[in-house]
Amino acid sequence: MKHVNLPRADSAHERCLRNHAIGWTIDRMATSCRPLIVAYHAVSSSWRSPLAITESALRSQLGYLHRSGYVGLTFADAERRTRDGTLPRRSVVVTFDDGYADNLPAARVLHQHGLSATFYITAGCLHGEAPFWPSEVRYLVARASAGELRLRMPDQTTVLPLANGHDRQKAVRAINKLMKSNVIPVREDIRRQLREAAGHPELPRHMLTWAELAEMRDLGMTIGAHTCTHANLPSAGLADATREITESKARLERELAMRVTMFSYPNGGAERYITPELKRIVADSGFAAAASSQNAFAGVHSDIYALERVEVEERLEDLVFALEVERFAFAPR
Repeated sequence: MKHVNLPRADSAHERCLRNHAIGWTIDRMATSCRPLIVAYHAVSSSWRSPLAITESALRSQLGYLHRSGYVGLTFADAERRTRDGTLPRRSVVVTFDDGYADNLPAARVLHQHGLSATFYITAGCLHGEAPFWPSEVRYLVARASAGELRLRMPDQTTVLPLANGHDRQKAVRAINKLMKSNVIPVREDIRRQLREAAGHPELPRHMLTWAELAEMRDLGMTIGAHTCTHANLPSAGLADATREITESKARLERELAMRVTMFSYPNGGAERYITPELKRIVADSGFAAAASSQNAFAGVHSDIYALERVEVEERLEDLVFALEVERFAFAPR
């Protein structure tokens, strides 16, 4: 969803006036909508991506929610309180996808502000296990020494130039598309070829550990499943897709000694990543709800197994506008 950007306030006083006026407006509006569901991924100053915001931006955004009286709800609480009419006037469901190592500091900041969040974890890719392929692709492409990459697949050979930084960014996008659009064995063979091209470097740590995830659980965070290996489920085939869904739930429940009832479909973007059949598998596997990657506002008629979320970016102003104006003006009734 394309957001309307608020102009930056010139002073703290102007920001205060703006937020007071917006807060008065929201309290005058009907409050029957679902809470806004926001989606984060990484919290990093070094990764230049729409999927990453800086720690200072996260602190600013969570501080705004805390000062403005927002209640951070879990999905389960949001659904229950929507049904029984006790939904707080200001409520938000905060989510994080993937399981990056920087999510632990984010959970601590949430806890400091009295907020909770749902962290969707790629259960087979925590630190010390199989590398998380989206992070590995970025790292390997940056370290490939040849002037081009030649990736061989069963039905085609893809040649990607690597002459400069722009070429390498394009190569990462092209490889991500290949990894999403092929079955898991082909995806893994592409990964093998990338490792060879980069000289099999030792990978830095990108993901949480199980011990850190347990700390997040103890801080009151909800842990959800995000498949085992971040497979693009429609491309994986029915049998592998089912395993990715069911085994991620089982692994998280076994390691953390807790029930896991929330699911998030991995990937997204232009590639198909969710189907009616997959939604049925998620429901049959015992999940109570599932989040999609559709950048939109969830409404009272949203599919509980394909809930829309708003992707959070760096600027506080964009989050404020989504919370206080856009969701009332544009959310489905």
